[in-house]
Amino acid sequence: MLRRSLLALSGAALLATAAPASAQGRSETYQTYCAVCHGDDGKGQTEKGKEKGARDLTNAKWQKSVDDERLEKSIANGKGKMPAFKAKLSEDEIKALVKEVRALAP
Repeated sequence: MLRRSLLALSGAALLATAAPASAQGRSETYQTYCAVCHGDDGKGQTEKGKEKGARDLTNAKWQKSVDDERLEKSIANGKGKMPAFKAKLSEDEIKALVKEVRALAP
């Protein structure tokens, strides 16, 4: 019984440390730099997103039209009204954001 309890606690602790930072499953980086315009859902329907014309990151047609390299460059260097983040994010953080953006596709 004690062994099962310890295993359950160990599993719960492992899940807690592996869980994303937000309730919506978005990383802390996404929440900090992307969600203000693109929203937790990636649709770009926040007040600031509507003001700036933020892209709907969930759009399957758009997702198919861009490759990862272009997404990395857009995040790093900015595009249109989207600011550049290369001074704030590492190359690995940018690549992780690209994966997160890809996960928003239906």
